[in-house]
Amino acid sequence: MARSRVTNGPAIRERRERAGILQATLAERIGVTASYLSRIESGVETPGLTSATVRSLAEVLGVSLDDITVPASEAVAS
Repeated sequence: MARSRVTNGPAIRERRERAGILQATLAERIGVTASYLSRIESGVETPGLTSATVRSLAEVLGVSLDDITVPASEAVAS
């Protein structure tokens, strides 16, 4: 069984900035508010690997899920 993974906010922010996408634009493209995306990028919200939001983030940013997630145990430790 695969271990639980959650979003890695700083990695998401880095990928978004590298792609030259504004936070509000990315939020609209994945169907969430800019406020919610900000909370993900800052680590306040950590949706899990099975979240449609996380899958949409990876798709829009053109990265793998591994690129924008970490094991849940690491997220709790940070």
